[in-house]
Amino acid sequence: MVTVTAGLAIDLNDDDEGTTSVGFRRALAILLRQSSPGVATPGRMGADHFVVSGAPAAMEYTVSGGGLVIVRTASGGAYLIGMPSSVTCETDPADGVNPRIDRIYAKQPDPPLDGSAVNTEFIIDVVSGAAAASPLPPDLPAGGIELARKEIGAGATNTQSGKAFTNILGLSGLNVGVITVAQGGTGSTNPADARAALGMPTIYSGSGAPANTLGRDGDVYFQPI
Repeated sequence: MVTVTAGLAIDLNDDDEGTTSVGFRRALAILLRQSSPGVATPGRMGADHFVVSGAPAAMEYTVSGGGLVIVRTASGGAYLIGMPSSVTCETDPADGVNPRIDRIYAKQPDPPLDGSAVNTEFIIDVVSGAAAASPLPPDLPAGGIELARKEIGAGATNTQSGKAFTNILGLSGLNVGVITVAQGGTGSTNPADARAALGMPTIYSGSGAPANTLGRDGDVYFQPI
């Protein structure tokens, strides 16, 4: 017999054994897009979730609300973060001579991974690299996931101007398989719109209902994996 910490959700028995936090996260992970079987794909739950933007007159960043999937270890399941409103994080003043690189990141602390005394509240913060003629990105804290990256020019007085954000975190999503978009005579649905709206892969059929599905032209069809 082989046993693993999984199963959602099992009440405690007489030995206080039942669904653990990691068991809950492993079960949650299979509901999300997979990077490998049983391992969720980290990322934003929508194109407008956890978007990083600069400030026009200050050295700070705004991160929009939304949903975020964080995977600390492959065997540790998925942390699903819901942030209902935007937050603002300050960054250091710019160097007067050389540029530097800022990395805006998120982290979900976990006592087994970070130490039993760790504060377990979700973190959004900025880490700034050393200013240099050819600046290098700084290291993230252990367990941090990069939301976006910004090069701060020498003498900059705000985070909006200058070079565009790079290394923007990609999308995660639900593990619902493939969406097929049918386009026909009475109406049409742009597959690119479906991908953007739902953050999932699509297959486009040129006309009529796709095979093995039921519905009208222009419907969006969900197909199980």
